[in-house]
Formats: sequence, structure tokens, C-alpha cells
Amino acid sequence: MTQPSKPEKSSTGGWRVTSATFERSADKLGAAPPGDLPEIAITGRSNVGKSSLLNAFAGQRALARVSSTPGRTQLLNFFRATLRHPRHGDMGLRWVDLPGYGYAAAPHAVRASFGPMIEGYLRKREALKGLVLLIDARREVSEYDHALLDFMADRALWTIVAITKADKLSKSERGLVTTGIARALELPRGQVLVTSATSGLGFTDGGLAEAVARRLRADAPELAEET
Repeated sequence: MTQPSKPEKSSTGGWRVTSATFERSADKLGAAPPGDLPEIAITGRSNVGKSSLLNAFAGQRALARVSSTPGRTQLLNFFRATLRHPRHGDMGLRWVDLPGYGYAAAPHAVRASFGPMIEGYLRKREALKGLVLLIDARREVSEYDHALLDFMADRALWTIVAITKADKLSKSERGLVTTGIARALELPRGQVLVTSATSGLGFTDGGLAEAVARRLRADAPELAEET
């Protein structure tokens, strides 16, 4: 029987999540919350671990529903969160969980609605600042992954790539996978993070929170004034 991974060591000197709550689900842009906070969308192939990543990022067990059935997320799900830094204070934001792609078990009519709903949000949502694109450590980069990066680049919005389920790999394998994905997507290696919701890698050490906060502060430094 495989033993659970040991938690990664935590850093207390940088950005961390202090609160996170589910806000609402929407089947179209008009049903979304007011665009009063910067938003970061999160997406990836179905069964890539989006809900697990959101829970790990928030430090909660059940913020986002984890399902054993790929493709269960069929709406835009909005989560409100606060990041805190010991010197820079608090920063509010929204995570927007987009439906996963690449799984065909959802009813055809529902699958057909994913494209317009996701594209409408990514193209028209003014509060959207960036995307966290999830890629399973054990899978190769897909054409859809490339298309999302191109789409965000066309809007001049940033993308962070988070490799999920990295606890399945050895430390040396993580390095190889990170380099390979960065090369496949033609991204700087530092733009690709390694994460594991099981071990806490990329979360308890502030990795993803730090990366998101840096991007948001670069977009609008007034979001987190010195206190």
C-alpha cells in the first residue's frame, strides 16, 4: 500500500491565502458577480485536479467539490479569496473555475455550450487578469493547452502553468517534466510551477500564491499597498 506523501515545509514570509469562500455559479457572463475584484481563471483537461488544486490553494478540504467523475464542472464557478503579506497587507481576488475539456461523457448539449460560455468569459470579462492552466504531470501538452495560451496572449493577459499531481514523480522527474512542458509551450521555465494537492508542494511554500500576487501587483500595484 502506498504511504501518503509527507507535507512540504511551509514558508511564512510571503503571500498566503487567509480566506476563501464559494460565491456563485453562472451559466453565462451576465450571471457572473460584479467585476469589482481582479479575477484569475483556472482550467485544464478534465480530471486534471482543478478542485483539488483550489482546495489546496485555499487550505480547505471542501471549498471546491472534488468528484471522481471527470467533466463534472459545467458552469463558471466563482470563489472569493484574500491573499495576505506580512508587509504589503491584504489583496482581494476571485478564482473562476472553468469547465474542464477533453472529456466526452457530458451530454452533447452541455458540451456544446462549454465553448461559447468559456470563450465569452475569456474574451469579454474585463475583470479577468490572467489564467492558471493546469497540466497533469503524467500527460503531454495538448492542442487545447496551446490554443488557450494563444487566446490569452491575444488579449495581452498572462498565464501561469501549474503542473498537477507532481507527487507521482520523483524530484528529478519533476525537473525534467517542468523543462519539457515549458519547452513544449515555448514559455520561460519560471512560468511553469510544480504542484501537488496531496503533499502541499507549490502551496504550503507559497509558490502559487506568490506567483499570482506578483502578477496582480505588476498589473496594478495599488491592489496591495504597504501597510
